[in-house]
Amino acid sequence: MSEYQRYEFMTIDRPLTRVQLDEVNKLSSHIEASSTHALIEYHWGDFKHDPIKVLREFFDGFLYWANWGSPELAFRFPHGVLPADLIDDYDFDDFVTFTKHKEYDILDIHFREMEGPDEWMEFELGSLIPIRDELMEGDLRALYVAWLASQSMMFGYEEDQEEEDYEIIVPPVPPDFGKLTKAQQALTKLLQVPDDLLLAASRHSSGTMQSTQKDDFAAWVELLPMDRKNEYLLRLAHNEPGLSRLFVRELRELNRDRDRVRTSTGERVTYATLNSESKNIKARREREKREGERAERLQRLQYIHDHQEQYWFQINQAVEHTVGARYDDAVRDLVDLREAANQFNETRGFQERFRTWVESYRRRPGLIERLRRHQFVLP
Repeated sequence: MSEYQRYEFMTIDRPLTRVQLDEVNKLSSHIEASSTHALIEYHWGDFKHDPIKVLREFFDGFLYWANWGSPELAFRFPHGVLPADLIDDYDFDDFVTFTKHKEYDILDIHFREMEGPDEWMEFELGSLIPIRDELMEGDLRALYVAWLASQSMMFGYEEDQEEEDYEIIVPPVPPDFGKLTKAQQALTKLLQVPDDLLLAASRHSSGTMQSTQKDDFAAWVELLPMDRKNEYLLRLAHNEPGLSRLFVRELRELNRDRDRVRTSTGERVTYATLNSESKNIKARREREKREGERAERLQRLQYIHDHQEQYWFQINQAVEHTVGARYDDAVRDLVDLREAANQFNETRGFQERFRTWVESYRRRPGLIERLRRHQFVLP
């Protein structure tokens, strides 16, 4: 497979100006850019700029992936919209960083050592960009998905580990983890988090993402000092990015104790525990799959056994046509009859009937060759 790399950027809060778009178009001869979106694809070569710097200067979202893996997803947030200690509760190692700047903060999820999936998969930033809004609304499920991916990279999914070797920081399982949004589901695919691991984590999730009470903005605004209201109006006049998020956050923080019930802390479960539980889930699923396949096979063989004469009639009809495709049909039915006979301890009766039947077709080389290929005992 030839080399393939894809860099994708998007704006959310405001489109690029004409001047900004001109600057973006100069970044690469491979770029396709509009005021809200930029796409750069390489089948050879590489992007000559730091994509995180490009994100910070022009865009709100960035996605990179290549046919060999190395996925990276990053978001730009207006400074202060997200809490400064956003990722302090997670042991991300270097896989996730949250960098604060004067105007914007950058959340960078990068798995450069991750190999590509076994099957070719394409990813688009449009399916992942809602995570940005979800994080600003306080939905941390995407961060937990990234934490699971980081633990899988550091300690493996199939291997057993001793918990005391790496129990440094264990984040709480977010509420509603068993009901991931479409964007969060897309993130699990991008970071290749096993379904069994997600299911194991979801069993430790409780509560919902919804607030226990509605936001009473009308009442809360009245409690703001006049100079603070005027400051927000002035910032609104200057079209400050993310201002509404900052405003809502301040109102909620000021009135949390007065009007809202605090969300209960989620259960903290070590990765070793989740890994062990996920393997049990995987083993049970595989066992149930085998049992289901075995039940389907027995049901099918029972049907064949109960309709043997119909099968023999079909076989006789098929071999009357000296056509290879009809011979294939006949041999396929004979294989089914033989399998059913073996299942119901009637192998001897089938062999006797087969020997009598095949005597009439010994001068059909095409048929005989097909029978030999399927290990039929010929007289």
